[in-house]
Amino acid sequence: MSDEMMIEKKNCRLCSEDFVITDKDLEFLDKISPVFAWERFNITLPTLCPRCREQRRLSFRNERNIYRRKCDLTWKDILSNYSPDKPYRVFEYKDWWSDKWDAMDYWDSFDFKKTFFEQFSELSLKVPKYSLYNIDTENSDYSNYTIHSRNNYLVFWAMESENWYFSSNMIRSKDSLDCNYLFDSELCYECSNVENSHNCFFWQESVKCNECYFMCDCRNCDYCIGCWNLDWKKYHILNKPVSMEEFNIMKNKIFSSYSDLMDFKEKYGNILKNQAIHRSNHGFNNENIEWDYIYNSKNIQNSFIVYDSENVRNSTRFANQTNSSDIYWCFEWYNLYDSISCDFWSNMRFSKDSEKCKQSFYLDICDNSSNLFWCIWLRNSQYCILNKQYTKEQYEQLVPKIIEHMRTTWEWWEFFPSSISPFWYNETVAMEYYPISSRDAINRIATDWKPIFSWSTYENPIPIVSKTIPAEKLPNNISEVPDDILNWAILCEITQKPFRIIKQELEFYRKYSLPIPRRHPDVRHMDRMKLRNPRKLFERSCDKCNKEIKTTYSLERPEIVYCEDCYNKEII
Repeated sequence: MSDEMMIEKKNCRLCSEDFVITDKDLEFLDKISPVFAWERFNITLPTLCPRCREQRRLSFRNERNIYRRKCDLTWKDILSNYSPDKPYRVFEYKDWWSDKWDAMDYWDSFDFKKTFFEQFSELSLKVPKYSLYNIDTENSDYSNYTIHSRNNYLVFWAMESENWYFSSNMIRSKDSLDCNYLFDSELCYECSNVENSHNCFFWQESVKCNECYFMCDCRNCDYCIGCWNLDWKKYHILNKPVSMEEFNIMKNKIFSSYSDLMDFKEKYGNILKNQAIHRSNHGFNNENIEWDYIYNSKNIQNSFIVYDSENVRNSTRFANQTNSSDIYWCFEWYNLYDSISCDFWSNMRFSKDSEKCKQSFYLDICDNSSNLFWCIWLRNSQYCILNKQYTKEQYEQLVPKIIEHMRTTWEWWEFFPSSISPFWYNETVAMEYYPISSRDAINRIATDWKPIFSWSTYENPIPIVSKTIPAEKLPNNISEVPDDILNWAILCEITQKPFRIIKQELEFYRKYSLPIPRRHPDVRHMDRMKLRNPRKLFERSCDKCNKEIKTTYSLERPEIVYCEDCYNKEII
């Protein structure tokens, strides 16, 4: 940012891309470097570029892949995001949270002859893991990372939402399917990045609209079809005013059959590429920001999907953090440094999936604890190392020695390497944002000649069905689809992978005259992900005033891109 000074240019040890260290980075690293026995143990400069650091963090997060397996405590059949071919012990979530076992029973003593990550990996193999992360949910067994929600199926990362299907990243929304990033909305289909809207299909980047179809970057609109860059409009088609009768005729025509819907979808996609005006960075009401999908925020650098936050750098998916600061190199939530999926933290470093902890390092799934080092699933604990209890004096004497050992093995300032992730790369969120091939994953070798990523080939058993049908042979009109389709397996038109239609889904399609989808839910999710720009900034000029801008639209793309000032003058 403009008030920062470059101190050093470094070369990423994995991808060889150059990245910059600024005086603000040094200031922050100095601030969070811990002190033990009156000695400061500095966290040194990162060795990976921001992109490779995020890719590494995301390789520990499996949101969408659910498997059938046995609970290793009760031997009941359960659903889990750990496939049965993995070597980990997995408990059903309610048993994992119970008092039937104690994570401190799996403790290890520190071995100075081994590396840290080697010992932590060994501990991870012993301590049981929860099957799926669902808190206060009802009738949502086939979902993961859902909180205070009910009646969800194949929904991933949702809060206070209900009656959702085949979707991800939902907050306070309901009665919808096939959507990503919806907030305070209902009755939506095939939407991405939508807020405060009702009865809207095939939508992108729009706010506060009602009964609109095929819309992009619109606000406060009602009864519109195929529009872009509109504000406070009613009854429009392709950005031109129409009567209520014309609106209804066009709506019925578009949704009369699968072929008509696809024809209009292709036409509208070409319009967005060649006629719509695109803001250089998606978002609004920001100050001093850099990157994309940032809203109501201040001092955000190199970060993605940020809402109502301040002082966030090199991070992804943060919300409602106006009272927090110094969030660096993190994925999801709250006052962290080089961490993933953590909540309500203070002075936490290199940790994941933990809550209400402070003054701790290298944690995995810990809760309401402090002064922990290298621990897994400890609750209401303090002064533990590798799940072993120490006195305060013993802890403060041993930790500095461990840090010195980690310095000699080049581990002290590093997040967990992807090679010890409990998930294989193609199962994780990393694959969504940084897709690679199986060959590429297998061939990526670290400096110790060990593979950086693993690759899963496990597939859930295919259930027995009465009929299998190729997607291209599905009826063109929803009125021609029989009830018995609930017993069919449809072969995806892209991957040939079979998928099923559920009762609630079929009822939704019939109610709104929508055709049966031809693609597997995973493919539909990736199609929506492709609607979002890549996580990379490009330098180009505003297409109106020629001002130099940084944007996620590359020069080679055909879209019309305006700087923030020109966009506001033209659209708002």
